[in-house]
Amino acid sequence: MTSTTPHTAQALADKLNAQASNPILRSWKRCTSIDYALHADPDPMLRADLTARREQHAHMLQMAEPEIQTLGSLVASAQSVVLLADATGVILQAAGSAAFLQKAEQVALQPGVSWAESLRGTNAIGTALFDADSVSVHGREHFLERNKILSCHAAPIFSAVGEIIGVLDISSEATTLHAYALGLAQMCARQISNRLLDHADGRLHRLVFQRQPSLLDSSERAILLVEDDRVVGANAIALQLLQADWNVLGSPVQRWLDGWKQAGVTPQAMRSCTGTPFVGTLHTGKSALPSAAKTTESIDLVAERHGSKSRIPSSKNPPLPTLASELQASLKQSLSAINAGMAILLQGETGAGKEIFARHLHAQSQWRQGPFVAINCAALPESLVEAELFGYEGGAFTGARREGSRGRLREAQGGLLFLDEIGDMPIMLQTRLLRALQEREVQPLGSDKRIPVDFGLVSATNHDLAVMVENASFRADLFYRLQDFSVHLPPLRQRHSLRDFLCQEFQRLGGRDRSMTLADTALDCLQAYPWPGNYRQLNSLLRQLIYLQPEGSLITGDELPAQLRPPDRPHLPMSDFSVPPSLLGTGPGADPYSGHTYHPPSRVDVTGSTLRDVNDLTIERVIAESNHNLSLAARSLGVHRSTLYRYLERSVAKRSGPKA
Repeated sequence: MTSTTPHTAQALADKLNAQASNPILRSWKRCTSIDYALHADPDPMLRADLTARREQHAHMLQMAEPEIQTLGSLVASAQSVVLLADATGVILQAAGSAAFLQKAEQVALQPGVSWAESLRGTNAIGTALFDADSVSVHGREHFLERNKILSCHAAPIFSAVGEIIGVLDISSEATTLHAYALGLAQMCARQISNRLLDHADGRLHRLVFQRQPSLLDSSERAILLVEDDRVVGANAIALQLLQADWNVLGSPVQRWLDGWKQAGVTPQAMRSCTGTPFVGTLHTGKSALPSAAKTTESIDLVAERHGSKSRIPSSKNPPLPTLASELQASLKQSLSAINAGMAILLQGETGAGKEIFARHLHAQSQWRQGPFVAINCAALPESLVEAELFGYEGGAFTGARREGSRGRLREAQGGLLFLDEIGDMPIMLQTRLLRALQEREVQPLGSDKRIPVDFGLVSATNHDLAVMVENASFRADLFYRLQDFSVHLPPLRQRHSLRDFLCQEFQRLGGRDRSMTLADTALDCLQAYPWPGNYRQLNSLLRQLIYLQPEGSLITGDELPAQLRPPDRPHLPMSDFSVPPSLLGTGPGADPYSGHTYHPPSRVDVTGSTLRDVNDLTIERVIAESNHNLSLAARSLGVHRSTLYRYLERSVAKRSGPKA
């Protein structure tokens, strides 16, 4: 058997127990009639042809770049690679283990080569494209003998109308079978498909919904694109939740979701035609619509998506998120600097609110009448950076739009340009950016004209750029061009005004509209938590608390996720979970922390009863035996801690009584 000869189809059929529904077996049956000898050693495309192919798929490449880079870094240590192919199976991009990439080239698993099933036999990329479904192909499951060294896992990427536009693949040596690989590929393919919908035509509305508010920002979110109250696009999760197929396109949204028009930037309840309850938000373009049901507006800050985004402000824009009081002085200085033509550099941890700060700058600066244009520098594919930043003339290259493109820098004309994650920009791209910023002119591809641009400039990074300059991983001249004035944004855990900030954000995000309050017990827990995800993590949690609890709720520590609550301990001096015995009438000056030996309270049987049915003295005895640790007392009484809190509040109020 030669290196290009397929295995015996019957042998694989026996191995798979002749399961006709098995995608590998179906693929083998398709491949037995094809002569693969002609396609044994394909040569990759010429560089110019591959560049043209990439330009043709520029939008998909840009939308996929965050996943390619993040996933590539993740799987590199596992001697694996991430591949992005187009709908014909041609590999456009690869990232991951350099060592495995060299081995993969031995079987032409590299950019510029098509892995369509008709050319390469059974393989993850080609079979996923043929079946329009995710698939793993391991070792000898490959049709061609030469490919048995591979273990591949691929998931298709869908457009808003259900067409396959590409496939994401994770590949490694067959000696290493990664159980997680297919799940990772599926998740990242979903995220790319979702991002394509998020960046759809700005004239379309995006209806995002799910069963739980916490999923509205996840890769599991359902998305419908809406034009003139009709569905013009969707993702697979939306079809699944609505129990629909692609015939949903063109139909009225009302046929599928009742109450969708009342949705805005805050999650609103809606129901499917079968009665399934959902919550959802309604957005237009890349910004959120104000809620029709709310007079106090807020914006959806699922902040800093990968890729670039642009929003043009107006007097009707909803208010910006709260800016912590300790940052007001920095904001005032930054405003003076940017109005004087200086560039601002924002530094801080991921999620610390750098874009929020930049938006406050934009809203109050001399550039406020122009657009706010944000560019994620880490997500710019090197091969497309000039077209993305500087624009191009119509017909400048294969796949270019007939009308051309202005480019992101020209879009920022008269407004504010926000260069996010500037520290992650590849060193080769820094030179091109520096020239444009210094000269304040751009020359579109295919044009001999230089076009002047004028905008305010704010950059942001979570890296120490000074250290990167010393390490020669960031250009010194670009660093000094970007930091006329520098601002450090402290993480949430270091902010002295965090408690007030928590209350303001809770009310702004919907607590005020739903008549909800954060109790001191909850605020203490939130203030003590280190917030590794900073504002983004806080924003997500507060929205969960607001929309997963009934209107009018008092949010106590009991409603918080377990990781935010302090562990139950026998002694919690001065904690919110301990009550002085004087409040309970157990004796003046009684001290539960006076060195008495702790005895666990005895379990009280209140099955089928409420606290009203239990003798007050019994409850007080259990609390005393618990050394006034209400967590332990509630457990002994067989009730939730919040139930015991409410009982004690009523008890104290009753004992206080009306004054004579």
